[in-house]
Amino acid sequence: MDLEIKSWIDKIDQLKLPRWDDLPNIGLYFEQVLYYVNEHLSSIFLDSKEPEDFFVTASMINNYVKHKIMVPPVKKKYYQAHIAFIFTITILKQVGNLKDVHGGITHLRTVLGKEQAFDTFIDFLETSLHSVKNELLEKPDGTFYEKAVSIDLLPLKTATIAFASSMLSRYLFSKIKK
Repeated sequence: MDLEIKSWIDKIDQLKLPRWDDLPNIGLYFEQVLYYVNEHLSSIFLDSKEPEDFFVTASMINNYVKHKIMVPPVKKKYYQAHIAFIFTITILKQVGNLKDVHGGITHLRTVLGKEQAFDTFIDFLETSLHSVKNELLEKPDGTFYEKAVSIDLLPLKTATIAFASSMLSRYLFSKIKK
């Protein structure tokens, strides 16, 4: 096992992504949002070549606002709902198109409320990453896959599983000797 994958396993073992109540509840300026989100996401993306790689860019956020996928900042400041949305869209757009992902986020926020929807997303994401990590360590644990969820939550659960599996697959394929 190479050092990069060992480092990722260690990061996943220590992973504790912010829940709704952990998100900054004061307005953050653009650069602060980029730093905050990227700092947290850097531990979950396996295929980052450099620590300074940015998973969220200014142009991405501007496009989300421009295309009405995300509500605009309030007086140039981003709040909990903005930050939660940026976290969620950054992960889910890896496995679905923006229109469908936006629709799914909107639906879950309607069904669960924005706080519970975000916390459920983070719970599913962390559990999916741990499950994939355990597969890599040859210690599979199928309890997450076997636990039934409501039809409202199923797209979110399967999307986080797809994200974790796809990320690891891309990395492992890239390491196959040609």
